[in-house]
Amino acid sequence: MNKDEAFDAIERDFRAAQTRDAISALTGEQRGLLHEYWVDRARGELTTALTFEFMLADLEIEAAPCELLALARTAIADEHRHVDWCLRWAHFVDPTRAAEPELSGTRPLELEGASAHDNRLLRTTFGCCFSETVAIHVLRGSHAHITLPSVRRLNQEHMKEEVGHARLGWALVAWPGLSARDRSMLAAYVPEMLRLVRMVWQSTPRAPDAGLHALGYLSSQIIGPACDEAIEGVVMPGLESAGIVVPAS
Repeated sequence: MNKDEAFDAIERDFRAAQTRDAISALTGEQRGLLHEYWVDRARGELTTALTFEFMLADLEIEAAPCELLALARTAIADEHRHVDWCLRWAHFVDPTRAAEPELSGTRPLELEGASAHDNRLLRTTFGCCFSETVAIHVLRGSHAHITLPSVRRLNQEHMKEEVGHARLGWALVAWPGLSARDRSMLAAYVPEMLRLVRMVWQSTPRAPDAGLHALGYLSSQIIGPACDEAIEGVVMPGLESAGIVVPAS
């Protein structure tokens, strides 16, 4: 099934009686939480789309291979589609409430002490090797709880696209165009990127709710373990295999 066919299937499930019934069964409080969640997620997706635009500009300046530029362009389109679907869900959950996301930030990430060249490499490394890799594990953790077909299909497509987004970062750190000095610089900023990725993913506490988990709601109960799993099982070993070795503290 290609991407268009997958989203056509999501559309059919979205309009199904089973989806309407699942929303109707929620309490007023659950509806409020779920609506707020999808709007907040749309905000995150919109901000991520902008960060990929910054990454694309960075990679063009760094003369990165065309394959990396293509991955960045695809990610921008993917993230805007994610925004649209998040807002549709928010409106479906409660059509009486506004569902307009705002950017969480409009400036590219700049880490203290890093040169312009360094920040160009750090932005894609952080955004993809760290944050997007965590996203894959978070969505995978959520998938085990989702029972509604429309949300399962949507979550599955989002996961597949997040894999492509993470690949951009891993392709960058594997690129022979990075110098030994670049890899040493990236290693020096790993502790700060670890702090930032936990802040991004874990700074908004959400209580667990099995009924909302079944509809794609990401509580701290899902995010925390998934974040640990991604960092310990993929991010740190992946960086080491790319020659980005963090000095022992």
